[in-house]
Amino acid sequence: MGMGGRRMAAGVAAGVLMAVLAGCSSGGSKGAAGTASGTPGAAAASTAAGPGAGSAPAAPADPSAAASASGAASAPAPAPASAAAAAPSADLEAALLDDKLVGQVLPDAKVMAGWEEEKRKVDTADHAVTCTAATSCAGKPLSASVRFSSGDVVTRFIVETLPSRDAAKNRLKETYASYAAGPFKKVDTPALGSESQAFQGPLAEGEGVGIVVRSGTVVASVTTEGGPVDVAATRRFAVMLVKRIEQAQAGRTPDAGPALG
Repeated sequence: MGMGGRRMAAGVAAGVLMAVLAGCSSGGSKGAAGTASGTPGAAAASTAAGPGAGSAPAAPADPSAAASASGAASAPAPAPASAAAAAPSADLEAALLDDKLVGQVLPDAKVMAGWEEEKRKVDTADHAVTCTAATSCAGKPLSASVRFSSGDVVTRFIVETLPSRDAAKNRLKETYASYAAGPFKKVDTPALGSESQAFQGPLAEGEGVGIVVRSGTVVASVTTEGGPVDVAATRRFAVMLVKRIEQAQAGRTPDAGPALG
């Protein structure tokens, strides 16, 4: 890519990040050029699937059969419990409008061991007020973000809280549209939250991956960039963020860490 192409890609990347970071109004829509899902140019969301069927109970062991089967290949081990995090979750109506709780939804240094935290911020959704210990934003739609780095790799977590599911769905369409307007391609990954979509393309620090998720009334994004493109690693961070959102929606303290593997 020539110098002109690089500048154009960098400009588009910056525009995408600004669109993702930009808060929405209390109604959940800023009148951006987000197109309805399914129309030309719109990025399609992965829809949530129903819960998986449970495993059948194991049959009682037969000692004689076990003896005769000595040396035979073992049955496949069951999937680890962390695999359950890949399943789409309930589409909750609970609104997260407490700035202290939303700040806890963002990952911290404890769960991001080996990463350096660089920027953390909680604002009202319109970015008119920065929420602090002295300035509470409780009761208002919020926008929260944090950035971590490890070597050349940068990971960003963004959480936007909306007053209703419909407002969150509208905000999700706007975020999808910001990616669809740039040189990004959709990446097929298992669905997260209520609905989600992964994208790959040039971000501010280089080629990267962005995963956008709606979990009930919350729209969240995770991006990784600056190193080798790693969709699986980005998705692990997205799984963690969704679990922390769900913990907050259930009235629990968000403390989920990244899934293993």
